[in-house]
Amino acid sequence: MNLLKYYQKLDDAISYLFSSVSNEKNLLKNNLKNREIIYVDIGTNVGNYLEFIKKNFKTRQVFCFEPIESLAKQLNSNFITKKDKIYNIALSNKEKKKFFYIYEIPSQSSFYIQNDTYKSVQKIKKKIKIKTKVFDNIFNKNQKIDFCKIDAQGEDLNILKGMKKNLKNGNIKLLKVEICFPLMHKNTRDSYLDILNFLKKFDYNLFSITKIKYKNNHILFLDAFFKK
Repeated sequence: MNLLKYYQKLDDAISYLFSSVSNEKNLLKNNLKNREIIYVDIGTNVGNYLEFIKKNFKTRQVFCFEPIESLAKQLNSNFITKKDKIYNIALSNKEKKKFFYIYEIPSQSSFYIQNDTYKSVQKIKKKIKIKTKVFDNIFNKNQKIDFCKIDAQGEDLNILKGMKKNLKNGNIKLLKVEICFPLMHKNTRDSYLDILNFLKKFDYNLFSITKIKYKNNHILFLDAFFKK
């Protein structure tokens, strides 16, 4: 009996230690189950997360949004099937032209200039002007989406504002948003609370976070998961 109690305590201790980290793969499997999914990837970049989704889940159809033309073309040749769609555009809350900064490390590219956090990822390759589109104007037929990922380097709240109709109708089952904190970019006023409060209005609640990045004990960004 004492030995059994010891193993139970050991199991509890191990569970407690590892409960500080969310297993994203298991999180998605618990929510998406084994069905074929419709997946929307906003800010696909080189396609690392898209590859993860394709390898671990059955996809009925994928929609990718990537504003950098060379990366969008690369996605076409590497990951996309005939039924999938790639949009070489950026999303926001309004349709207009905006300056976009392409960094030497493409994943850092953004509408915003980075603060002096990590110099190794701050070199801007070029500045271009691109046209933004609105999510609700593209997904305007009440289509059900199983999973939507937004990784837009500070533009995330504006993208969500452009999704109001779909959020109101509950068309998106599971939502992943990379939330950038003020330390990350210059001239950004939106906070993590703005995103949480905005999604709360449509009954989307935060239920898990992953991949928290710190600088001098301050949060730079994290990935947040929401569902109704």
